[in-house]
Amino acid sequence: MQNRLSELTQRLRRISSEEVDVSGEYPSFLSDIIHEGQLSLGIDRISVWLFDDINHPVKLINVANTDWPAGQVPSHFQTEDEEDPLAFYPSLKYTDFPIYFSAISSGVSIAANDAEQDESTLEFNGIYLQPNGITTMLDTVIFKNGIPLGVVCCEGRGGVREWSETEVAYAEMIADCCSRRLLVKELWQLQQKLRLLAFQDALTGLKNRRYLMDFTRREISRHLRNGSTLSAVMVDLDHFKRINDKYGHDVGDVVLRQFSECCLQILRTEDCLCRLGGEEFLAVLPATKLDDAATVAERLRAAVEALVIKHGALRLQITASFGVCEVELQQPFSQSLKLADNAVYQAKRAGRNCVVVV
Repeated sequence: MQNRLSELTQRLRRISSEEVDVSGEYPSFLSDIIHEGQLSLGIDRISVWLFDDINHPVKLINVANTDWPAGQVPSHFQTEDEEDPLAFYPSLKYTDFPIYFSAISSGVSIAANDAEQDESTLEFNGIYLQPNGITTMLDTVIFKNGIPLGVVCCEGRGGVREWSETEVAYAEMIADCCSRRLLVKELWQLQQKLRLLAFQDALTGLKNRRYLMDFTRREISRHLRNGSTLSAVMVDLDHFKRINDKYGHDVGDVVLRQFSECCLQILRTEDCLCRLGGEEFLAVLPATKLDDAATVAERLRAAVEALVIKHGALRLQITASFGVCEVELQQPFSQSLKLADNAVYQAKRAGRNCVVVV
């Protein structure tokens, strides 16, 4: 038995060490581990459940299951919820199974030879066990920084099963392998957030100057290849300093955010709106001729003029000056920035709240 356990352990370790794509949903990168465990333990099903909140759990969420086809969430569970991407997964509420939750939260493995009689799993009688034909369960805890993060649930049908110490140890290794994969997922998510923050203006949520330079480098190259025209619109809010001086920087921040949202509603998805700094912005318009860019700028000007900034009981209206230019594809982008900036300067001299094309 010892040799058999060593062989199974080595197989599991090799599988869990393989590089996987963690950018997708949980079933896709946990599937190989739990299917290997199902085969090795000779059981009917293995599922992975995670707490919704590691510090104050309200429910356990089933994020992977060997019953699901090809490691995918069944379509009848799926829904679109950007705020809670786990909303469509099956879940168990703490209030419905307090004894089981308490047992899992203690961090100790549950070897319920007879699931209908075991104190830790008897709450599932009539609700989960019988409808699914489950007669025996072996649940081992997934840890994160020493705190229970979730559970790997091994289930069998067809009668009582005496779980051996070696089987419990193997199931605990499955939980540890899942823990490492989940850590990789968390690190990947953190990298994506850091990458986003590196190219995002923290106040408005728009792209920043660093992103702009990378974006325009790619777009200039693409437009040179296909022979199309790239245009830019620079925007500068009129008398913004007066708003900060009169109402304070908190109100000024509200103005910048609502102005940004207003502009995004006018621009296309493929357009890139960046905050250069302060009250200065730049929109890069791919595959757009100069005349069309001027039309876009006029639409932006009218929308900003009609915008009512709301902050508590305060109501403000603002205007902006616009400079439009065609990007010189054969020149450094800094030259086009200077052209657009000069156009904005001309718009300011012409009385503000207007569009100047150069």
